[in-house]
Amino acid sequence: MKELVELLKQARRDQEISLSEISEITKIQQRYLEALEAADFDQFPGEVYLKGALMNYAEAVGVDPKRVMELYHSSRGEAPPEKLEVSPPRKAAIPLPRSDKGPPLVYGIVVLALLLAASGYLFVQQYWPKKKPVPPVEQAESPISAEKESEPPKKEKAATPKPSSKLVLSEKKSTSRETSYSVRNAESLKLKLTSSEKCWIELRTDDKAEFPSRTLQEGEKITARAKRQIWIRLGNPPGVKLEINGVAVDETGDQKRPHNYLFVLKEK
Repeated sequence: MKELVELLKQARRDQEISLSEISEITKIQQRYLEALEAADFDQFPGEVYLKGALMNYAEAVGVDPKRVMELYHSSRGEAPPEKLEVSPPRKAAIPLPRSDKGPPLVYGIVVLALLLAASGYLFVQQYWPKKKPVPPVEQAESPISAEKESEPPKKEKAATPKPSSKLVLSEKKSTSRETSYSVRNAESLKLKLTSSEKCWIELRTDDKAEFPSRTLQEGEKITARAKRQIWIRLGNPPGVKLEINGVAVDETGDQKRPHNYLFVLKEK
C-alpha cells in the first residue's frame, strides 16, 4: 500500500497541483484526500468510497486508474476484477406461423387501388386537352444614346482588407508559471480550444469565471469571447490546441507542466 500512496503523491507533486485543486476537480472533501495520502484508509466510510477516491485522484494527477486498482488489490492479496461482465445471451425471437391461405383481403384492396390510379393517369394523359404554350413576348430594345455609349465604365473601389489579429509576447509581464500576450488589430477576443488528450482547465473572461474548473475529455472543444482579456490555466498544455482570434498559440507544446496564459486586448 505504501507504493500506491507514494505513486499518487509523486504524480501530484510533478503536476504542481494542490490538494485543494484536486478537491475542486474530483468533488472529494480535502480531509479524505489527506487521509488517502497518509494511507489512513479507515477514515473512509466504506471500500466502495475508497476505490472511487483512488480512481478519481489518479485521473486528476494523470495516473492510469487501472494501474492504481491493480496495486490496491495486489497490496490486499486480491486478484483484480475482470474488465467486462459477460451478459447472458439473448433469446432468439420465435417466428410467428405464416398462413398458407394466400394474401389477406387488405392486400387485394391495395392492389386494386393501384390499378385504378394507373388507369386514371393513362386516361388523363391521352384524352385530357393540353394547353398550348404561349410564345414569349419580345421586348423592344430601348435606344441607347451616343453619350452613354461613350462614357467609360466606372471602376469600383476595392474594399480595404482588415488587418489580421497579431499576438505579441509581453516578456516583462511573463513568468515561469504564466505567459502574457498582447493582442493587436482586434476589436474583441475570441478563444477556441480543442483537446487531443485529457486536460484540467480553468477559464476566466474579463475577470469572470466562464465555467467551474473541470477536466476536458479527448476531442472536446470549447469557445469563449471577451472584451478586454482572457485568462486560462491548463493542467496539460501539450494536450490542447489553443487559438486566439484565429492565431495558434504554439507555445503550449513547449510546456511540460501546468501553465497559465493571459491575453490582453491592445487598445488602438
